[in-house]
Amino acid sequence: MRFRKAAALARVPAGAAVLDIGARDRGLLRVLPERVHYQGIEIDPAYAAPDVRIDDISQGIPFPADCYDFVFCLEVLEHLPNPFGTLSEIHRVLRPGGVLVLSVPNPYHFKEIIWNVFGIPDRQGHFYAWTRQTMTKLAEMNGFRLERFGGTYLHPPIPMVSLLARSIVYRFVKT
Repeated sequence: MRFRKAAALARVPAGAAVLDIGARDRGLLRVLPERVHYQGIEIDPAYAAPDVRIDDISQGIPFPADCYDFVFCLEVLEHLPNPFGTLSEIHRVLRPGGVLVLSVPNPYHFKEIIWNVFGIPDRQGHFYAWTRQTMTKLAEMNGFRLERFGGTYLHPPIPMVSLLARSIVYRFVKT
C-alpha cells in the first residue's frame, strides 16, 4: 500500500529515470510504469540485483549530479545518522525540477504515542521522527519545495487520512 500511495503521489511518466533508495526486493518497481529507467540502491547485500546497487548512502549517493527525474526514499531517512546530508545528496542527483517522494513514520500514529507514553524503546532502528512541519523545513533547507503529502495506511493496512496513518508520504520538488 505504501508503494501504491507513493507512486500515485509521484505520477512517474514512462521513460523517467528513477532512483529507489532502500530498494529491498524492488517492490516499488511493481507499481511504476513499465518503461521507467529504474535503479535501486540498498545497504543489505541480500538484495543485490542487476538494477540494485549495494551501497551505504550515509556515505553519499554514488551517482553523478542531475541524473534522475525521480528519487524515492520510502521509510529510510529515519534510519540514517545524517538525514540533512542525505537530502543534500538527493538534491544533487535530481535533475532541475526533479521530484523527491519521501515517506517517514508518523509520530502521531497511535503506536508511536503508546510507545512513548509507556517508555517502550524503539526496536526498528529509528534515529529520528518528524512532524509535517519539521519534515517540510528540513526539505526546504536542502532546496526542496513541498507540493503534496498524504497518509499511507493504518495498521492493519487500511487507507487512512494523514493524521492517523502509520506513515506520511511527501512529494517535494527540487527548487
